[in-house]
Amino acid sequence: MPHKTKCLYPVVAFINGQLINGLDDHPLGNAVIIVENGLIKAVGKKSDVSIPENAFVFDILGKTIMPGLIDNHVHVGNIAVDMDETSRLSPAVYVHKASQNLETDLLLGFTTLRDAGGLDISFKEAVDQRLINGPRLFLSVNPLTPTGGHFDERGPFEVLPKPRNSIGIYPEICDGPDQVRQAARQVLRRGADQVKIAASGGVSSPSDQPDQWQFNCEELKAAVEIAEAAGTYVMAHAYSPNSIQNCITAGVKSIEHGNLLDKETARLMARTGTYYIPTMTVYNVMANEGIHTIDMATAEKLEMVHEKSFKALTHALEAGVKIGSGSDSIGPFQHLKGREFSLKGRVMSPMDTIKSATAINAEILGMADRIGSITAGKEADLIVVDGNPLEDLTLFEKGLTTIVLVMKQGCIHKNIMDAHAKQDKPFINPTH
Repeated sequence: MPHKTKCLYPVVAFINGQLINGLDDHPLGNAVIIVENGLIKAVGKKSDVSIPENAFVFDILGKTIMPGLIDNHVHVGNIAVDMDETSRLSPAVYVHKASQNLETDLLLGFTTLRDAGGLDISFKEAVDQRLINGPRLFLSVNPLTPTGGHFDERGPFEVLPKPRNSIGIYPEICDGPDQVRQAARQVLRRGADQVKIAASGGVSSPSDQPDQWQFNCEELKAAVEIAEAAGTYVMAHAYSPNSIQNCITAGVKSIEHGNLLDKETARLMARTGTYYIPTMTVYNVMANEGIHTIDMATAEKLEMVHEKSFKALTHALEAGVKIGSGSDSIGPFQHLKGREFSLKGRVMSPMDTIKSATAINAEILGMADRIGSITAGKEADLIVVDGNPLEDLTLFEKGLTTIVLVMKQGCIHKNIMDAHAKQDKPFINPTH
């Protein structure tokens, strides 16, 4: 049966909580937020906002209300760490497991995801039709890679491209500007919201290194040209300074990972307005919980980039780069994606860390006028946190229990506030 999530309450009021609106540098205490027909109607102090008589009231004293979280780099469809293992799953099993990942993300408080490769447009349609209880999706579908590049998973004796899964997602292997143009048009035809490319080598790929650049400037410009013609942009997997500089020259909008970023390149990113999406969770999780799942060659590359991610983030912060947020969550570790906040918090302030996953991420998506902040007129994507994340960023990693309410587009998908106080095992109420 479909998830017939209903907005049971046309008017909802949240009172007495601390508000982090995603834009301001300081929270607002004793706040009132009014939601009406899926939109944020009013926001302010209790003394300044009238509560409608027909409102259903949530008293969130001692809790924090803030925008729904946005993960701008995730691979919901990477069911296993080993891509071959994922590709061997039957289509029905694959879809069910990917759907479970989407529901987990929503229960963690992520109301919007930018999938960096793996899901096709059918998942977006299923979420929109409420067949899957999941976040709003922005898709990359098939990533573009040069021959032997990061998304070309073939070994030296393999000829045919290797699938990412059993539902028809393969890397777009392309060389030269004309092939890149054709590949970009192909992924846009298949429903991509943005074009994803490999500008450097990576950790998990078998035939390259993270510090190697791949597509040249002309190839990158070809991808940007086609994306911009379609009213969208390019996001680039890029680790090394030279690959990032190539992307900046070509007009790429966002740099993903960037672990080897240096000061000079960070300053160039700041001058050109290029966004930076660090993905610190995946390295931390794989170096700890997932180390036994990877081979020695991958482990060596992981070690090279893991700790350098903090230095790269420091360079970006000091240069004034606009910093978004992504987890790159894969395999069985989807539930740990909230760790991204405490890892970023080693370099960034708690408030800036939260802004990176709300207002800044919404800006990258071109959705700042609709989501990413709690202001009047925006869509009612918001979460309630049991505690103060400005004092404890680990609350996001524990989100299955600490995120006690999730609202997406005015519909409540999770409400464990009462159960949280009374039961050992909180009750998830998707308001069927």
